[in-house]
Amino acid sequence: MAKVVRAIVLLLLLMTAALFGADNPYALPLSTIIIDAGHGGHDPGASRSFEGSLIVERELTLDIALRLERLLNDAHPLLHVVMTRTDDRYLTLEERGRIAYQTVLPPKTSALLLSIHINSAVHSAAQGFEVFTKLKDKEVPLLDATTPKEHIALFSKHNKKELNALLFEETRRVAAAVSGALVKGLPMQVNRGIKEQDLWVLNAARMPAVLVEVGFLSNDEELALLLDPQYRETIALALFHAIEELLPT
Repeated sequence: MAKVVRAIVLLLLLMTAALFGADNPYALPLSTIIIDAGHGGHDPGASRSFEGSLIVERELTLDIALRLERLLNDAHPLLHVVMTRTDDRYLTLEERGRIAYQTVLPPKTSALLLSIHINSAVHSAAQGFEVFTKLKDKEVPLLDATTPKEHIALFSKHNKKELNALLFEETRRVAAAVSGALVKGLPMQVNRGIKEQDLWVLNAARMPAVLVEVGFLSNDEELALLLDPQYRETIALALFHAIEELLPT
């Protein structure tokens, strides 16, 4: 019986090694960053009144996204930076996902999506930043008729279950880099951790994707910080450092 158990364990180890040792399309050198500024147009996201003005999430997320785009373009001119929006327009979640997965990548490279949001809560004491990934056990379609033909050879080496496992493995690595960079860049803010959640934009991206909530509009102290352009630059700089950590050396 013990020999049978050892044989089964060995077989499982070999299968795991084969899966993660094969070409992982999500772990290839990073060439493309999709920056998604949350909400937009008639979708304001979170909002609240402050000193006679209506503060809306869609404007602050766009500002941070544009700052991040500038930082990346200035430091890495060969990096392909794609924005889901660059102005105050409405995009469906499906459109955001399509922008991500239909972006054609240079051969033997990978991409990631970073969706930027600002939180709100019923209780004004809630504060801090948090990073969301897709659910580990949720299988999403990754290869179908809408996949760019340039990507088919990479993805077709694995079945759907394997691709989802590889995707989550790399997504966790991206989330750890983003969370770690925010801890360093925003040392006075509360780290609410990395969480799995069934979010459309993360499922639809078909690439390593994280959604980051950079603070709470509903918290007076964090709202004051978020209204400061220099603080938004600090957030963008932290996200920039996270992406730099993931770039090939």
